Amino acid sequence: MKANKTPNTKREIFNRARIIFGLIAAFALYLIYSIFSLQYGYDTEFSLENQKKNTRVSKQEGIRGNIYAADGSLLATSVPTYDLYWDVNVTALGDIDFNKYLDTLSLLFSQNFREKTIEEWRDKILYLRKVNNHYYRVTSDLSFDKVREIFKWPIVKRGRFSGGFWVEERAKRMYFMGSLAKRAIGYSKGKYNIGLEGSFDTLLRGKSIEIMEQRMPGNIWRPVRIGSAQTAENGKDIVTTLEVRFQDIVQHALNKSLIEHDADHGCAMVMEVSTGAIKAMANLKKGQDGKYYESMNYAVDQFSEPGSTMKILSALALLEEDKVDLKDSVKTFGGKVKIFDRPFSDDIHGSERIPEKYTLEECVAFSSNVGITQLVNNSFGKNPESYIKYIHKAGFHVKPDFDIPSSNYPKIIEPGNSLWTPVTLPSMSIGYSLKISPLQTLMLYNAIANKGLMMKPFMVKEIQKDGKVLETIKPSIYQKNIASENTCKSLNQFLQSVTEKGTAKSIFKDCKFNVAGKTGTARISRNASGYSSDKLASFAGYFPADKPVYSIIVVINSPKKGGYSGALVAAPVFKEIADKIYSTHIQIQPELLSGSRIDIPEVQSGERKSILKLNNEFNIPIVDKSKKDKWIQTEEKTRNIILTSKRVEPNKIPDFRGLGIKDAFELAKELKLELHFEGYGRIVTQSIKPGARFRDGRSIFVKLKP
Repeated sequence: MKANKTPNTKREIFNRARIIFGLIAAFALYLIYSIFSLQYGYDTEFSLENQKKNTRVSKQEGIRGNIYAADGSLLATSVPTYDLYWDVNVTALGDIDFNKYLDTLSLLFSQNFREKTIEEWRDKILYLRKVNNHYYRVTSDLSFDKVREIFKWPIVKRGRFSGGFWVEERAKRMYFMGSLAKRAIGYSKGKYNIGLEGSFDTLLRGKSIEIMEQRMPGNIWRPVRIGSAQTAENGKDIVTTLEVRFQDIVQHALNKSLIEHDADHGCAMVMEVSTGAIKAMANLKKGQDGKYYESMNYAVDQFSEPGSTMKILSALALLEEDKVDLKDSVKTFGGKVKIFDRPFSDDIHGSERIPEKYTLEECVAFSSNVGITQLVNNSFGKNPESYIKYIHKAGFHVKPDFDIPSSNYPKIIEPGNSLWTPVTLPSMSIGYSLKISPLQTLMLYNAIANKGLMMKPFMVKEIQKDGKVLETIKPSIYQKNIASENTCKSLNQFLQSVTEKGTAKSIFKDCKFNVAGKTGTARISRNASGYSSDKLASFAGYFPADKPVYSIIVVINSPKKGGYSGALVAAPVFKEIADKIYSTHIQIQPELLSGSRIDIPEVQSGERKSILKLNNEFNIPIVDKSKKDKWIQTEEKTRNIILTSKRVEPNKIPDFRGLGIKDAFELAKELKLELHFEGYGRIVTQSIKPGARFRDGRSIFVKLKP
């Protein structure tokens, strides 16, 4: 019996082993099947859910284009900056090394990233280690040179997989002129589109592409390359009409007046008469600290009752319709008159006596409300549409078609409107019962200077890509004939009378050139609340009056010290701007060109091609001793410019002094230098002496002055 049981027992053991092995094999096959199902999508629902959690589509942006001033100076550009990240729990960083270098890293962090002390950094790092954090941003906005320095530190130098440190590059927008034209240049961020950055956002940002990213351990996302790799298209560059020198003059003069008169805010613009190009635009408002900042584009967005600067349009309508002869006069009634029981009066100072009658020219020169309202009401009272026609001709009824669009609208009350009353027309004739922007007022005065030709204002003159001009924006006409040439000639004389014998005589009495312009003083409307005690002071005009080159408007809101009128507050700003532009602008000083001696303007050193183009444009005689080198040094002589070679050698610091910022960046890029700067104008000092040897990526700091 025992002998017979032994084989059966062995057979049972083998059978059981086969069963157990079979079960294990089946389970293994099931596991393999499950893995393949998850990996290759056999379990579609789960696979899709897993894919959603571990992949995403994101946008990759190109490099935003540059914004340049008219002379090629950089106003805005995008530069690469770096954010430093640390996977504190990277697998390769064991506890021994972590504890060994913890205090060293805490010290280095505290010395370089000062938002935390040594102890705070140590506690933060320990906490990140404890909670198993794999994705911590240590700091941001690092320069390339700083990144090179950081990656020499303990642990950091091991790199991403051994030490857990890595950097991510991103573009940072930089503005080179500080507060100059800040609101005009603007910005584009999310739903906010301000200034040129906003209105030309599509051109500047180029075209983005969508890329697939996959989640990696540590919540790190990496791009997945499928097929041929695509890259985003970089943005185009725009070249503006802004003159940096003019902008500095305008901003300084406006700021000084706002401080002197303790005003709330103000704006000033310079326009080129023949083209409509905006050469400078400043907008300043008082901050809580008492200083003035660019916070709103008042020149474009502030629609208000302009006051007496509107009287020139009334004079234009009267002359164009032949309602008044130049020798005709109107009674002044001692400076007070009633029209439909509405009182109108002239501003009388001290013991001044108003003549019994004023001609139309004198009404403008002495800013007579009584004279203008009577002339307009008597001439157009029965047919106000004839007057409104000239408001339409001047474009006051619509927003100007400008590179920086306005967020507000003009307001014109027209006959047939429920707000129109018998006194609307006389009120409108002296700058009330309508709201227009400073830009619109400037367009009117510029058109008078341009013999009736109203130009469309613009601020962008070229679109470029990689240094090549893609499009040139030429000056365009907004209105061919707002008035006849004879009418404009008469108006020019009226406006010169303002500065020679009228309300602005004391301001321009020592001016070296003729100025045509008009003072404006208006009460500030609070809509339903009526008028406040505050005033709006303005002055609009152009110079030289005989051959106008530039038109200017200055508007200052709510001055509280030293007077409130356009003559006392705004006209001095106009004069300072005009004086400084005239003194530095050789083209509007014909007497300087008529003699045997030629005054040579200052020409910056820089890239040969740009300098020769500038010299050819202004017919400046040159003596070329540069041996046709790319980078040249300039030296001003009495009768010419001397060009000599600027020494540029690989791995040697060049002499940046005398260069503008655009040329300096190009030269630094060519030599693989990291350039940092302060100020604007031309470079006067540099942190490393010329000729010193360096390695690629070395930083150099330069300082610029006008």
